[in-house]
Amino acid sequence: MIEARTVRDTELDKVLEDIRKRALSPEGRDAITPALVVTDRAVIDARAKKIEEYLNLLSGPTPDLFPYISDLFEFAEKTHQDFPGEGIYRAGEFIHSYISMMRFLEREDDVHDGDREISDEILSSIDSEGEVREDHPRLIPLIKARDAVRAERVRFSSRFIAEHRNLVQQSEAMFRSGRVVIPMRSDQKLMPGSFISGSSSSGNTLFAEPEALFNLNNDAVIAEERIRAEKMKILHDLSEHVRSLMPSLKAMLAEVIDFDFHYSFALWAKRVKATHPREGNTLSLISARHPLLGEKAVPVSITLSPDVKALVLSGANAGGKTVTMKTIALLSLLNQIAGYIPAAEESVLPLYSSVYTDIGDGQSILDSASTFSSHMKNIAEMTRKMDGGSLIILDELGSGTDPEEGAALSRAVLKYFSEHAALTCITSHYSAVKSYAYSENGMMNASMEFDEKSGMPTYRILEGIPGDSHALATARRMKMPREITDMAAEELRGGDALSGRIIKSLISKERTLDRKITELALEKRREIALGKELEEKEKELRDKENELRKEGIREINKYLSSTRKSLERLVMEVRTGTLTSEKTKKVKSYIKSVEDKAAAEENLVYEEEIVPDDAPLVVGDRVLCGVSKAKGNVVALSKNKVTVLLDNGLKMEMKSSMVRHAPPEEKTGTVTYQGVKKRAEYTIDVRGLTLEETLSRLDDQIEAALLSSLQSFSIIHGYGDGILSRGIHEYLKKRKEVKDYRFARPEDGGMGKTYVELF
Repeated sequence: MIEARTVRDTELDKVLEDIRKRALSPEGRDAITPALVVTDRAVIDARAKKIEEYLNLLSGPTPDLFPYISDLFEFAEKTHQDFPGEGIYRAGEFIHSYISMMRFLEREDDVHDGDREISDEILSSIDSEGEVREDHPRLIPLIKARDAVRAERVRFSSRFIAEHRNLVQQSEAMFRSGRVVIPMRSDQKLMPGSFISGSSSSGNTLFAEPEALFNLNNDAVIAEERIRAEKMKILHDLSEHVRSLMPSLKAMLAEVIDFDFHYSFALWAKRVKATHPREGNTLSLISARHPLLGEKAVPVSITLSPDVKALVLSGANAGGKTVTMKTIALLSLLNQIAGYIPAAEESVLPLYSSVYTDIGDGQSILDSASTFSSHMKNIAEMTRKMDGGSLIILDELGSGTDPEEGAALSRAVLKYFSEHAALTCITSHYSAVKSYAYSENGMMNASMEFDEKSGMPTYRILEGIPGDSHALATARRMKMPREITDMAAEELRGGDALSGRIIKSLISKERTLDRKITELALEKRREIALGKELEEKEKELRDKENELRKEGIREINKYLSSTRKSLERLVMEVRTGTLTSEKTKKVKSYIKSVEDKAAAEENLVYEEEIVPDDAPLVVGDRVLCGVSKAKGNVVALSKNKVTVLLDNGLKMEMKSSMVRHAPPEEKTGTVTYQGVKKRAEYTIDVRGLTLEETLSRLDDQIEAALLSSLQSFSIIHGYGDGILSRGIHEYLKKRKEVKDYRFARPEDGGMGKTYVELF
């Protein structure tokens, strides 16, 4: 059972509420709760697989909303009365929506024909208010009969009033209690057989029903009663149908609740670009985003080695420490609910047996608990509930009390949890805690990067480096009087500023190391590309040499065919004269010798050798290699093998018999030249250049990047009036080598900088 505080601290309840809004049924909506957090990998993978299936189906037909029907099951169990009409209608509508759900799942053939028929019957028989529709086939003849009686009643009343104007009080009949009456003058004698149903308050008017009208009123009442009775029979029949469907409806509802969970998460995953993280025993979040921040979320990345049991995150206030901690905890919980999180798909998350958090101020006036005591109470409860598989998140551990005592307590709590939990993540400003994390095995420092120039946090996590609090920078940004910040800076010029200088030095070294790693990776890609290029050139050379040999064979075969025809003509001439066996044998011998020569030449396609000259080879000799007589220099000798560096840059090892000395080369005048090698850059700055100069430099950059296997770079063009940015984008759109281009992230320059990605 997940703790209520954890749900509140991580804002899991708000995320689930956002997901619940996408549910199609009230029951499915109510089933999306924190209780769905599980620790069974098979359950999580099954949920994630089904969500992936639904994501692929979202482009198809949209399923309908479902009405609430759980109360019908309780009604059926408690009473044998007919279901109310509105409840019957909801049952029919539910089955109809179930069919639309099966259509979305591409399983409409699995719907029973009986279910489809009863749904159609219910929805065509009654309206959403539970009233039987007037156009029901069983009501049509009854309604016609009632309307005929009503029409006759109207005609009679009109005739009576027209024929007895001296008796009536007014020229129109009236309705009283559902019956038509004629207002008669009280001072006139009524017709025999008339029925008086009342009088006016003055007594001057009597409401009478002549005998014929009396009978017509009765007929109308009877016709109306027949319609009502038939409606009751229709509702009763439909109610019996619904009661017989209760087991099926329960099974359908279970399917709908399961569907609603996966469907709602699929819609949410599509909106927040969530992915299914990989399984692993360590935590690695790549481009993770808190889903409630929407477009404002700055992706964060952090990777822990398997031996890390505790993480100390430090840095400036409002630098993103708390959001990062919440994101780690929230994404761990979401992963154990649905297997989908808003992060890159290469992210890795382990399964935690439980998640405990202490984030925010838990001070309570009613409980007389201070901020510090509230934190301590919560942490003490964690120690009693946690186990070796727990994830612990503690924000501002040790704050709210004496700094020295708070730091000591923080170190002790950190050590305890690192030994008894799967992973503990804390935020802290205490230098002693950061130093402690350096000295202990299984602990790691990390910090939120701070831009010294802009005085603003970048929200990027620097792994392995503790962060400075940048309290003075934050105070200045909040418009604190300069006199106060200057005095504080003076106080810090002593030993307390040492840790800040160490941190800055580490950050600088970390950035230098990042650059070197990037340069080494680029150099490796260049070497791989060069190796592939050399292999292709070598293959091209072999293919060309082989093609030349084949061309020679084709010439020989052509000659052979011509020779064979000549000899055949010779044989025919010989046959016309005196033919001796000796002449015949000579002719056949000649033909065979020519064929043998052709076969021998064909076998030399890959095996032809060059007879070496008498002088032995030594390292440095100028030589000719193979049939193609490629020129090169001997660089190594071994038994029956010679290694030659060819003039085209290829190094080849071949048999000694394939190599001979090259003839002396005539001395000729030479012209030397030196090309300028264009060098690709990770970032080019074109601010201050004209558009023409910019495009020329961009052309050189793309060419150099392709030669260097640099797949992406950025262009700083500034904002200005947009001429450079528009011109650059128009140019990139036309270059076939450009795979994609876009403006930079807001924190990296926004519309003043463009990212370029090459094929």
